[in-house]
Amino acid sequence: MIGRFQTVTGAQAAAEGMEALRALAEAAWSDDDWRSHDERMPRELVDELVKLKLYDLGRSDVDLYALDHSVTREAETVRVWTEESDVQGFLKVLLHYGAKVEVFSRHAWNENGSERSDASSGSDSGSD
Repeated sequence: MIGRFQTVTGAQAAAEGMEALRALAEAAWSDDDWRSHDERMPRELVDELVKLKLYDLGRSDVDLYALDHSVTREAETVRVWTEESDVQGFLKVLLHYGAKVEVFSRHAWNENGSERSDASSGSDSGSD
């Protein structure tokens, strides 16, 4: 996933927000069944999301940041790598900070838009 911003400041804010979410997700991660219908998001988690002004993130969006992923920033561009197919938590943050976002599978596509030459072989080596 690539987020392109109009300013370096926007990209930097998004990358910092994602790093804060990583720390929050790791601190709040729970392997209990929080998905039960009668359980709400923990108040502490809601308070932290309010501090970050990320009002539209849900528990599953935050939990995504505890899973294996990487985020890099280079000038006005933020890149997110993950093996997860659920990328909504990353997408919401990039959009919140004003990015134009491109989402693609590195298993099948190169960043320049060309098809990976090894994509037809079923290789999963394309995810960086």
